Amino acid sequence: MSLRRFFRRRRNDAEVSLEMENHLTLESDENLARGMSKEEARRQAYLKFGSPERIREEVWKRNSIAPLEKALRDIRYAWRTLHRSPGYAFMAILTLGLGIGANAAIFTVINGILLRPLPYANPKQIVHLEQTASKVGTDPIGFSVQEIADYRQLNHVFTDLAEYHSMTFTLLGSKVPERVSTGVVSANFFDVLGVKPVLGRLLTPADETQKAEPVLVLSYAYWVKNFGRDPKILGRTFVMNDRVHTVVGVLPSLPEYPDANDVYMPTTSCPFRSNPKMIADRDMRMFTVFGRMKPEVTETQARKDLDTITNRLALIYPKSYPIAAGVSAQMAELEHELTHAARPTFLTLLGAAGLVLLLACANLANLAISRQIRRSQEMAIRMATGASAWDIFRQLLTESLVVAFAGGVLGLGIAAVGSKLLIAYAARMTPLSGEIHLDGRVLFFVAALSVVAGVLFGALPGFVASRDRLSVLTGSGERSVGSNQATRARHALVAVQVALSFVLLVCAGLMLQSLHKLLSVDPGFKTANVLSMRISLDWTKYAKRAELNQFFHQVLGRVSGLPGVESAAVSVMVPLNGNVGTMTGGVLVEGRPVDPGQLMPQVDFELASSDYFHVLGVPILAGRAFTDGDRQNSPAVAIVNARMAKRFWPTQDPIGHHVSIDNGKTWITIVGVASSVHQYELDKDLREGIYLPQDQSPSLTDAHLLVRTRVEPMRAASQIADVIHQIDPHQPVTEMRSLDQLRSAQLGTPRVTTILLGLFAALALFITVVGVSGTLALAVAHRTKEIGIRIALGAPKEEILHSVLMRGMSPVIAGIAAGGVAAIFSTRFLANMLFAIKPDDPLTLGVIAILLAVVALIGCAIPARNALRVDPMKALRTE
Repeated sequence: MSLRRFFRRRRNDAEVSLEMENHLTLESDENLARGMSKEEARRQAYLKFGSPERIREEVWKRNSIAPLEKALRDIRYAWRTLHRSPGYAFMAILTLGLGIGANAAIFTVINGILLRPLPYANPKQIVHLEQTASKVGTDPIGFSVQEIADYRQLNHVFTDLAEYHSMTFTLLGSKVPERVSTGVVSANFFDVLGVKPVLGRLLTPADETQKAEPVLVLSYAYWVKNFGRDPKILGRTFVMNDRVHTVVGVLPSLPEYPDANDVYMPTTSCPFRSNPKMIADRDMRMFTVFGRMKPEVTETQARKDLDTITNRLALIYPKSYPIAAGVSAQMAELEHELTHAARPTFLTLLGAAGLVLLLACANLANLAISRQIRRSQEMAIRMATGASAWDIFRQLLTESLVVAFAGGVLGLGIAAVGSKLLIAYAARMTPLSGEIHLDGRVLFFVAALSVVAGVLFGALPGFVASRDRLSVLTGSGERSVGSNQATRARHALVAVQVALSFVLLVCAGLMLQSLHKLLSVDPGFKTANVLSMRISLDWTKYAKRAELNQFFHQVLGRVSGLPGVESAAVSVMVPLNGNVGTMTGGVLVEGRPVDPGQLMPQVDFELASSDYFHVLGVPILAGRAFTDGDRQNSPAVAIVNARMAKRFWPTQDPIGHHVSIDNGKTWITIVGVASSVHQYELDKDLREGIYLPQDQSPSLTDAHLLVRTRVEPMRAASQIADVIHQIDPHQPVTEMRSLDQLRSAQLGTPRVTTILLGLFAALALFITVVGVSGTLALAVAHRTKEIGIRIALGAPKEEILHSVLMRGMSPVIAGIAAGGVAAIFSTRFLANMLFAIKPDDPLTLGVIAILLAVVALIGCAIPARNALRVDPMKALRTE
């Protein structure tokens, strides 16, 4: 039987009826012609033709599909039943809508960043190579040009290796000078990634020769934003680093990885990368490498090959690969690099949302059982008139599925809004946030979740209803149903709700404590009223140190004199700015020689002007800060932080001691000790650091201006930028942010995660309290006669209260016990997301247990009070 004929039954029935009527009319007309009366003619026609109704029924049955027919009938009956109970329907649909919507919103994010294929050809073959010095630190040290050439020549597992690094340059040729983030790549970079242009062409080996004309490839986002998808952009020229660059192509829409670059250029066009000294220095490790594995090569084989190459290079160049440093080459799949930061967070949130949905299903199942007890006579009558237990079960399950699909539609709307709100949150952890949107997979997930939810909260009430007996019709059966099977089921569901709620509350409590401890960390500097802005100078225009220092002196002098400005300073790094990266190097301490083959101690470097410590409010613990007298031709000086002073001079005063950053060629005198600051992240330990004066440092072409203001920092930003443009009209000023904003941005991910888990936990607690209170209220209602008799016989109110509260709290206590065991195991998944607190923190478990018990007890108070108000006479008369 085809579905087409099934859904056209009414039309076919009308056609059959019309055809039979025509046959009857023709037969009647012939009978009239034979001389019969009108009534007799009609009767004889019916006798000859047969019963039209029987024929219609047979045709209807032939065009029907019995299971589908029953399903549609159940759906229509469920719709009518829900229409008669709008309060129940509204609450059930809203509850499921919130649960399904939360799951669908988070799944939309997971689908976009974890499930959707990457926009590269055969992405499983693309790997990111890193070189690390494991005995020195965990941060990658990069590759040098010489090393990249060696790995290309010696490897047997990669079809090709591509070079990458990112810099900022001033782009001239648009309406205003613009500082653009530029990916400096080898000509095979896009071939390794497996991408094709949407316009023009990409880089070729000919573009990477020394005599080649400079070319640019635009990113899709930059092309859209600045040129409105203008196809005439091909062939347009721009000036960068005093050279004319021609646009030859536009990339497709890709994740902003490894960086959010605006344009790309070949390595030979970069003045930094093409410097002969840079190319010849094996130890100048500043570049990233991407590779494409051969199809037949496994990850294990590739790692072994990299180890072989590293060991071979260490034998040939022992000075570049000291044993004490533990230099090695590592690799990771590109997919892992793009998703590893977001994966645990969103899987945890999906698990939390799933628990909320399970809890909502348990609550609705409890409510449905309570509702079913009130409908027990209806079900008994249906069974008395021939309905089977399966018919009753199927009908109630259909009602649940109708509610679940309505909740799914609501949840889809919530997911559409919620996923958009989560995009900015996801962007903190992965460059794939642009791939987050609803699609067919999300729709299928919502549909499947609706079916699962409908079955979860509909199966148990359907089973209880199918066990109804005809004794309900006598009036005694309802009490037995309500006090036996249904009561046990409701108590079990309450225990499940409490257990799930306990797990969510513990997770939220741990995250809340972790966030509180993170907020309590002293960064070591004052963030209030400090403005930061990036000033990346033109490499060719400020090639000489004298011109560079003169520019910054002018900026500091004019900015410091502005109204509302207290002081100003220049530095390379900005505390808590994760976009800058790290600046770490070796330092030789006077009196502590380094043995041959050993690595110099590694410390963080910072280049800063004289007012740096005043602007940030970093205390000078000993000695002095930098002064305007610390110029290029003055004796070399440095300031160390307290952690470095404690490590190298634990019992001495560091002032007057000397250090070297060029392996002993020149020595620098320590003139001060500054308080240690969290330079990179608040949740990481303090690190040893050394500060060098701006004028005595290497060329400071990529710097940050720090300004302490007497007014709200962002209000002074435009005025400060105007001053810089007066000094150099072509100098872009970017990344204008206050230090408060930088700190808030770094805390954004744990803060939003805590808020989301807190919302899930609060919703779970509310649903649980409603479930506990509702279950006890129904139990009191069913025990009205019992309570009335006990009161009439003189039972004390305290005894009645104790009995009712124990009945309500017994499943709560069982749920807390089960939830405690589940929480100990489930919170282990939060270990990497917590700061300064253990996942199995006993204090948190104890406090949550007490909180949940107290709240549940409050929820039981209203039904218990109603039990004490039972009038024995009214209760007995009602029965």
